[in-house]
Amino acid sequence: MNPKLKNLIVRTLAGAVYVALMIAGVFYPALMDVVLCVAACVCIYELSKITCGPEDKPARYLMMAFAVSLFAVACYYSLQPRTFIFTPGMKTLTAVFLMIPMLMMLLSIILSIVEIFRHRACPVEQIGKSVFGFCWIVAPLAMLAAFAIWCKPMALAFLLLIWINDTAAYLGGTLYGRTKMFERVSPKKTWEGTFTGFVITVIAAVVFPSIPFFGRVHMPIWAWVCFAVIVVVFGTFGDLLESAFKRNAGVKDTGKAIPGHGGMLDRFDSILLAVFPAMLFLFIILS
Repeated sequence: MNPKLKNLIVRTLAGAVYVALMIAGVFYPALMDVVLCVAACVCIYELSKITCGPEDKPARYLMMAFAVSLFAVACYYSLQPRTFIFTPGMKTLTAVFLMIPMLMMLLSIILSIVEIFRHRACPVEQIGKSVFGFCWIVAPLAMLAAFAIWCKPMALAFLLLIWINDTAAYLGGTLYGRTKMFERVSPKKTWEGTFTGFVITVIAAVVFPSIPFFGRVHMPIWAWVCFAVIVVVFGTFGDLLESAFKRNAGVKDTGKAIPGHGGMLDRFDSILLAVFPAMLFLFIILS
């Protein structure tokens, strides 16, 4: 079989499994918790591999342990009785949002004690990397899990808009991309591709309310457009941030967790920066 065709088939099948798991997770939050917990642990491993040395394994595994504990709490609440659109469990969101700063503080304290005994030249560097990794990876994915419990239609809309933007931007850049956006960070990203992603995503957001499942959330068209803009802007910067890390480490992909797609971070980078602004906007609009 032609290697390019084989790679396309593998990439398509892996992408289909990823999308199917995430969509199923919106309707079965316990599944979402498991999927995102695994994703968080793999992302932590990939990030530490490109930003830290082998001597930093204790911080890596400590972050993984904290991630598991955070998703265990989310999973507990996800199994409680819920309605079709809005769950009675603002408890889930409250628990996740309270645990995140508590775990960040605990992570900083434990790593500070560990670094005292390791006698390294710059202990603050490892502490800072670990706390950043928790804020950038674990916290947003935990928020996404809570998002799926809080409001299923908007959680699904968020994921679909992220994927539509990524796909449209890739196709637009491939077909007629000429003007580099941030060549120093991401050589292949173009303004033409980004604009294509923006336009298609906004159009999709305007169409979504006409679909009964999404229409159950009573939100005006201008709010849907704003929601799409937030997804595009922060999703794009999330992709650029991850590209900057890879560029600095001199690697093409963060790993090989998803065949044909690269690492787990390569699939979740757009989500990581976008989920909190998107949820904050919805809290304001729907409250």
